[in-house]
Amino acid sequence: MIHQSTLIAAFAIAAIAGMNPMAEAEVVEAATWNGGGTDKNWNTAIGWQFTAKNDLTVTHLGVLDLGEAGLQDRHTVGIFNSAGDLMISTTISNGLVGDVFADSVIYNAVDLTTLQKDETYYILADNWSEDSYNYGWDSVNFSDDIEWLNYSQTSEGSIFSTVQHLEGQPGNLGPSFMYTTVPAPGALALLGLAAVAARRRRG
Repeated sequence: MIHQSTLIAAFAIAAIAGMNPMAEAEVVEAATWNGGGTDKNWNTAIGWQFTAKNDLTVTHLGVLDLGEAGLQDRHTVGIFNSAGDLMISTTISNGLVGDVFADSVIYNAVDLTTLQKDETYYILADNWSEDSYNYGWDSVNFSDDIEWLNYSQTSEGSIFSTVQHLEGQPGNLGPSFMYTTVPAPGALALLGLAAVAARRRRG
């Protein structure tokens, strides 16, 4: 089924792109679900460490929503730099609530935040006792602008607890984010309208 909001977003984006060539900033998902195993009943925050291959402007933070539509718990999501300093965060409510629904991930729009080329970061999300995260070889597709480094988890339930970066299968996915590599002035209006888009892919 094509959601009405998807059609609204498509027309809005096309209109802006036609009015202003600078608005042709492509919003990209950093990581997307591609099947594989799932797990839950996890009492720590989980995520992944990565290097940005280009300057990336983060536009949305999100969490995986597998199975029946809607999250069982709320999730706090954050991106941290290599020193452990929080760059940006949001809390995604339980249920089917968010700004963008794409490839089985529910996203909230956040203040535009730049990740620097060749710098290392990590992303974490909490509350995986009811909602499932994904793992396994080839279970996640990462964008060309992302180099996956390690699986990440905290010592306790909060994303602000002590974090460990562990070697493992390059396919763990709980949290994800959306970004653009073209932070043009016209892109700001585009991103605002794109936030009404709604499409989901489920297995």
